[in-house]
Amino acid sequence: MTGIRRSPTACDNMNHRRANAPVPHCPQCGEVVNRDLARRQCSNDQHAVSRRQGSVFCVGCGVQLIIRRV
Repeated sequence: MTGIRRSPTACDNMNHRRANAPVPHCPQCGEVVNRDLARRQCSNDQHAVSRRQGSVFCVGCGVQLIIRRV
């Protein structure tokens, strides 16, 4: 496999394994997965849509949207 070698992560989201992830932040852990994409300023409406889709973190700005139960 070619691409950027990333450090191991406990998150199982596939964006961590991609050389060119389509989003700047992981929706499950909030880590940056693509530094080449600019961090964007998201609206409350966009965050509401992401919460309904089940994202714990916003893929655009990385803010935590849902408090995950352990």
